[in-house]
This record gives sequence, structure tokens and C-alpha cells, in this order.
Amino acid sequence: MKLVLVAAVLALSSVGAWAAETANPVLIAKPRGVAGTEGKQTKALKIARLEVGTTLAGGLAQTTIEARFENPTQTVMEGDFTLVLPAGAVVNGYALDVGGRMVDGVLTGKRQARLVYESRVRAGIDPGLAEVTADNNFHTQVYPILPGQGRTIRLRYVSPLAADGSFALPLSSEAAVSDYRATVTVLGAAAPPVVTANGFPQTWSKTPDGQGDGVTATMEAKDAALSEGLKIGPWRSAGPLALSRHANGERFFELRLPFDVHAAAAGRLRVYWDRSRSRSDDDLKGEIAVLRRYVEAAKPRSIEVVTFADDAPRAVTLSTPTGEALEAALRGLLYGGASSLKGVFEAGSGKADTCILVSDGRMTVDGWDPKPPPCRTLALSSAKDADRNFLSVLAERGGGTHVDLSAIDAEAALARLTSVGPPPFTLTADDGQAVEHRLVAGPSGRWWIIGKTPAARALKFASPGVTQTLPLDGTVQAFDGVGVLWGREAVAALLATDRPDGDEALALARRYNVATEDASFVVLENVSDYVEAGVAPPPSAGEAMADGYRRAVIAQKSQEAQLRAARLDTIVEAWAKQKTWWTTVHKPQEISRRDREEGQPMPTGAPPLQIPAPTPPPPAAYASAPGESVDEVAVTGARSQGFSDQAMRRAPAANAPPPPPPPPPPPAAEAAPDRSITVEAAEWNPDRPYLKALAAASPQGWHDRYVELEMQYGAAPAFYFDVAEQLARSGRKADAAQVVLSALDVPGANGKTMIIVADRLQAYGALDRAVWLRERILFLEPDRPQPRRDLALVLIARGDGAKGKAREADYRRALDLLNEVIVRPWDRAYDGVEVIALMEVNHLIARMKAVGLDQSVLDPRLVALLDVDIRAVLDWNTDKTDMDLWVDEATGERAIYSHPATTAGGRLSNDMTAGFGPEEYLLHRAPDGEYVLRVNVYASDVLDPNGPSTVRVRLFRDWGRPGEKQESFTIELKKGDNGAIKVGRFVIGKGK
Repeated sequence: MKLVLVAAVLALSSVGAWAAETANPVLIAKPRGVAGTEGKQTKALKIARLEVGTTLAGGLAQTTIEARFENPTQTVMEGDFTLVLPAGAVVNGYALDVGGRMVDGVLTGKRQARLVYESRVRAGIDPGLAEVTADNNFHTQVYPILPGQGRTIRLRYVSPLAADGSFALPLSSEAAVSDYRATVTVLGAAAPPVVTANGFPQTWSKTPDGQGDGVTATMEAKDAALSEGLKIGPWRSAGPLALSRHANGERFFELRLPFDVHAAAAGRLRVYWDRSRSRSDDDLKGEIAVLRRYVEAAKPRSIEVVTFADDAPRAVTLSTPTGEALEAALRGLLYGGASSLKGVFEAGSGKADTCILVSDGRMTVDGWDPKPPPCRTLALSSAKDADRNFLSVLAERGGGTHVDLSAIDAEAALARLTSVGPPPFTLTADDGQAVEHRLVAGPSGRWWIIGKTPAARALKFASPGVTQTLPLDGTVQAFDGVGVLWGREAVAALLATDRPDGDEALALARRYNVATEDASFVVLENVSDYVEAGVAPPPSAGEAMADGYRRAVIAQKSQEAQLRAARLDTIVEAWAKQKTWWTTVHKPQEISRRDREEGQPMPTGAPPLQIPAPTPPPPAAYASAPGESVDEVAVTGARSQGFSDQAMRRAPAANAPPPPPPPPPPPAAEAAPDRSITVEAAEWNPDRPYLKALAAASPQGWHDRYVELEMQYGAAPAFYFDVAEQLARSGRKADAAQVVLSALDVPGANGKTMIIVADRLQAYGALDRAVWLRERILFLEPDRPQPRRDLALVLIARGDGAKGKAREADYRRALDLLNEVIVRPWDRAYDGVEVIALMEVNHLIARMKAVGLDQSVLDPRLVALLDVDIRAVLDWNTDKTDMDLWVDEATGERAIYSHPATTAGGRLSNDMTAGFGPEEYLLHRAPDGEYVLRVNVYASDVLDPNGPSTVRVRLFRDWGRPGEKQESFTIELKKGDNGAIKVGRFVIGKGK
């Protein structure tokens, strides 16, 4: 059965816009939690019970939806449920049944919540995840839903009422719902409103004592076919002031006053128009039409248009300040590139009185913060996935408002744009103390004032011609709505930048239980899960769970401190082995290609590099959750810090002798023997029709042809990657860097896209933006070592081309980043990255020394430049994906994960099986001949089996020597792409 649920009454919206046949929400069943064509069975799960409860107070509604999913199949299912939320809605609660009780979700960072959820699904453990998506949808995933059984979810959200105080919740289902129940509670109403629900009979009663001053209507039905849904007619509050108490105990007030709407004179008007790639699918015609009508109503003395993307802003003053002239200027624009505000608000001539920013608000490069231009600033958007936080905060700080065309019609938008806003006012307590409050744009012709209720007898409101005293002795309703709005506004102000204080924003979100794009609800099963997620279990999980969590955190902190202290000795030991390998003289043995391919035993080379796990302290004793052993919980902290179960079960000897001193460092890099070493990358020849078309275009017609092809193929980032690479290979690297940025604005662009774009920008010489993008990736994914290493490498590249303090700043930050990669304990899935980083940090130290810079960051025992004939490094951009680097040496021997050390001295780093890499191949002294490098996709993530991975390959000859040479490129690989793919070769001497 497919159930359709829509909370469709928006501020200033129409219920009639909702179509009963629209599938919303969509309930998808995924067998065993794996996405794929076989998993899209919308009828495999059904909703057996549906309960809807709505409470109205002031200008807000709080809605609770509880749904029971049942699985009539014989397969374990994951339930995937999406609900479109009304404009302005704020999700403030989620719960999932675990072990027979409803357990509330706890808010955590969105990335962390997603990682924890997916790891639990892979382990077959009960998790639940609830998110608010970029386009204002509620999305939850529940796993597992066992055959013949079910799971229950509960969603709670706050939304504004329509301008007349009405509310509607359309419901539509393909089949009857076994049990349906709806309740409507109205607090502080002058009279009960009319309520209808599919014609179901209703009963009215007073709300129980202690639950507020109001009335409740109840409707129930069995085997009900839902079509019309729930409607609440217009209602009027008994007074303009409503008092409420949030669940966290804080008290709030809501003051609704009808201000007269006066048209504001525009004066000198400046329009900032976003022409980036992401804007191409917005309602551009609707935006232009509203702006034309605005100009005709406001009659500005002059109009200046500033268009922007990721290049320099372009400013044009219209010869005539008319709506028609503005429409003509905007209709001829072309869209492309990433979104950047760099230099935008400084563009233009002279001072403007009124500024309108027309954008989706989703900036993707160069940094951003909500600092408005020096004029009264309005924001206009039409995109469903607009960054409403950023646009609202920026406009509010500019003395204006955000106008959202995806939520209101053109008439209401025009009223918002032309309104001068509320008159100046003061709000104090009767004892003279200031009252903390905020203005919130409400339905047409109204502004809400919300704030924290002071410890006073009354509020005093004063504006020109109006003075009111509002007593605070009325009924205080137990209602979260105003507190949720207050929390949402506070969090929005923190998140409206590219580098928000994530910890403070998350703390505020938790205080008011407000889900955001950056904070998701997650429900977990046991103490170990909550410790790994780094979040405390909710009270609804029970006191035993809370007590076990407290004890586990204490034990974890103690273990982390001791494990971190042992980390350096572990790395020193691993590096000593690497130096021993470097000083060893190897005796290569020939092996025929036929023997290798037929799987004959390989000759034994040097032992492979192993990163020993440090020995942690014995676990501290504390209580575990029911059904969970103390030992299992105790090792969670150590495991999350990257130490194996075997290591964690070894207790240190009481009088263990100190480790032996490391061998002396190798001598400085020597000049390579007088031999030629040729590096060749695999031929780049993608079979793409658009590349053939562009190659055939004339220089004069290239751009027009590109625009045509972009309209056909530009929905995928690969189009921009391919075109950029074609441009770069034809010598147009600056143009390549410009084109590749557009991939950041493609719908669905994510962290994988950012990694590829950063790689390409570095390869094309756009190092400043490559650095910024790497910084952004590190900010978003601080829990992995790879973003630190990648940022360090691009900083080194930029430092190489700089001088003086700029070079020193880049080198020193890179040194700090690589040192953190080396000494910080990571998840054991990343074992080996520290030794690769040691190769690179010593390479940097040699650079620094050459220009007179010293270093005191890296431990002296780890300082040694190990030069080699051949170095190859493989990275990729997907998680939980196992890529393998293979090298066929001149002797016929193959270096592979199962044979990482060859008789010629070839050395493969640790096999990275969990995603991202890096993997490294080294050969100190290479016998003459041909060396072929291949990449093989060994295993893709079971939760994303069809997604391609992009592989970055760096080939070095004479690494660490004056004649060092590098080839760097990226390729796209999929599992099953003709086995191992050749990516490059070295020919040493005359070859074979």
C-alpha cells in the first residue's frame, strides 16, 4: 500500500494546490537495507495504523504523526519514508520503537548520524535515522523490519497557520488504513473551529486538567479509505498575546499585531542576480515577473543589475529604470559556474537605497557569511532547496525580509517586497527591564513578535500612535511551538556561514529539539552504539542505558588518553621498518608472466609493512546495558579510535622493557644513477558524444556549442569533468578550471563531487580555490585522515609557487596537518596512511630546509627523506569501497595486496579496504625494464553498489631527488569494468 500524507497548509498557501494523486510521502521497502532495482518495492510494506494529533495555539500548529509499518513479506526490509513539509515547518521530534518501547531520537551532526546509521545497518543492528533534506522534506530510514512483524515511527513538527488561521492535513491512500485516529486540540480559542475529516464522526471534549485551556475533537475509523484528510476551519485566538512553556521548561510569549502595510520607496535600486549553474532550473520567469511588478510599483529613480557566479561580478546600469528594461536585461542571461559571493556586494557604482538579492542562497565556493550590502536588503528565491537560513538571516540583518516564491504566490510576494515592514517599536517589561524578542514574518499583513517571557507582571508595547499594556497573568499553555521557532531562528543565525560553530549550533538544536539540515535525529539500540556516535541516549531509553553510557564515556576517555600516548611509539616502530627496507639491498628474481597469471607461488621478498596496534590499558569496569557484556562495551572507545580487538585484549606487562632504539636515519637522498626513467599515463580517450562535438567546433563557435550541449548533458557532474579535461589537454587550463566548478552546482553534488573538483582545480593550477575547497571538505569531514592529507598536499603545491611569508605559511600549515595525520589515532580502517604521510612530510621538510625554514613539529625519530626511483599513489573518492593498486614489475613479478613485498624491493602499503585510500607503491632501486600500474575495483559498498568511484593516480619518478617528475590524473572506475585497468607505466633504461 502506498500512503499519501501531506502537511500542506502553508503560510499564505492554498490547500487547493495539493493533488490527491500525488505520492507524498513515498514509502519504499529496501530488501536487507540495500538500494537497487530489486529494492524499490513501494507495496512491500504497508501502514497498518495511523494516528494524527494536531494542536493549535496562536498562529502555530504542532502536528504529531505516528505510523506503524508492517512487513507481510518473507524478507527483512528497510523502510524508507519521505514526507514533504510545509514552508516554515520545523521538525522537533522523532521516535522509533526499540525492544517494545518508543525511544526518542537524539540530535547529532548530520554526517555523523548518517555514518552511524549505515554502520549499524551493515552490522544488522536496529537503527533509525530522521533527516530534514535540502528541499524541506522529512526523511526517515528504519532498519530492520522483520518478516511478519512491524516497526512504529513518530514524527512531530511545528508549522505556521494560514493567514485566516485555518489548517489542513490532506491524506490519501490506495487502500484502507486498518486503524485511523485523529485528534484536534485548540488552545485559547474564542470559539471552537469547524473540523472535518473524511466525513468521520467527531466528538468534542475539554482538554484534561493540566494540559491547557482548550477543547479537543476526536475522530476514529476502521478500515478507512482516506482522501479528503483533516481540515480545521478558520479560528480566532481569544487575544493577541499567547503564553506557552517549552518542554525544556523555558517560557515564551507570542504577540500578533496587525501592522498597516505601506509601500516602501525604492530610491536607487540594485539587483544582485545569481547566474550560477544551480539557478538554471529555478523559476526564473516567476522571479523576473515579480521583480518587474515590484519596479512598476516602487518606481525607483535608477536601477543597477549586478550578475554573479564564480567569476568577477558584472555591473550594468539600465538606461531607463523601468520594469520592462529590467526584464529585458535579465532574460538574456546565460547560467553556469559555481555560486560565489566574493566581491559581489562591493560591485556596482555609488550607493544604493534598496538592494534585492535573487539567489537560491546555496554558495559553493570562496566562503560566505550573512553580511548584507550597505542598503536595505531583501532576498528573493524560487528554488525548493533554497538555503532559507542564509537568505533569511542576511535579509533580516539588512533590514528586510526573505521572500520565498516556492511557498507563497506572486501577490503575496509583491506585498512582502513593497512593504516597508513593521513600524519602529519598543517592547519592555512593566518594571523597565529589556525583553528578549525577535520579529518573525507571519501571514499577509502581520508580523509576529516572539520572545522569552520575563519575570514581570506585564509587557509594554509602544509604537507611533499605539501604546498597549499586556498582562502576563494569563494561562501558560504546555506548547512547544513558539520555543521551537525561537530555537530555529537562533540555530539559523549560527549556520548562515561556510564555517559555522557546529558544536554551538548542535547544542542549541538539542536544547530546543530542532532538526536542521546539519542536525539529524538518530535512534540506536545499545550503549556501544551511543558511545560510538558520541551522543547520550535520551531519557526514553531508560535509566539503565543512561547509566551504562556515563560509565562507558568515563572508560573511553581514560583509554583514549593512554592509547594516544602509545601512538607515537607505534609509528616510530613502523617508520623504522620502512627505513630498514630502504637501506636493504634487494636481489630480484625473474618470474614468467605465465607463471604469475596461472597463480604459481611468488618468490618471497621482504616482509610486508605492518602497522602494529598499540596495547591499550585494561578496560575499566562499569555497568552495561541489558543483554550487552561489559567487555563488549568497554572496548568500544578504543575500537572507535582505531585499535584492533586483538590489541585491545592484550594487557601490558607490568615491567615491560623500553622499546629498542631506532636504527640511525638513512643518509640524505643521493643523486639517481645515470639512467632514463620515462613516465607515461594511460591514454585519455573517453568515448563521449559531447566531446566529439566540441572537438569539431570552431574556436569562434565553441562556447555556443558548449551551451547547447550543457542543456542536454549538464545534469551529471561527469559532463563538466570531461569537458574540463579536454580543455586542459588542449592547453586551456584556465578555462578548464572555470568549467569544472559548475559540477559543484549540479543537483545531487556531494562530498564525492567536491573531492574531484578539488583534484581538478589543483591539476589546472587554480590553487587558491583548490585550497579553499580542501578546507571545506576538512570542515565537513574531520573524522577522516584523508582530508587533512589532501589539504596539506595542495598547500605544498601552492607554497612551491609562492615566496616569503606566504610560502612559509603554506608549508607550516601543511606540516601541522601531515603531523596530525601521523600522530592522531584513527579508525583501523585507515592503517597505513601514517607511513604514506611520513614519506610526504619528509619530502616537505627537505623543501623547507632548502629555503632556510626549520621545523620542530615532527618527532626527530621520524625525520628521514627516503628517495626512490618509482613512487605511485592511488586515492579514490568513495567510502566503503575497496580499490587495489597492482604493479607488474620488470622481473615479471606482480606487487599486489596478497604479495605486497617483491624480491626487487617493490613495496605496497597497507591494503585500504574501507574507502578513500591512499595506497602507495615504492621501489628504491628499480631494475631496467617496463613497470605497468593497474587499478582494480575489488568491492563496492553494499549500501551503494552501483555508484562509480573516481580514482586519482599520482606517478613519480626520482621521488625526493632534484630531477623528480610527476604525472597526475583521474579516471572513473566501476566494479566489473574489464577487471584491472591499466593506468600508467614506467620504462627504466632501455626497457624491454
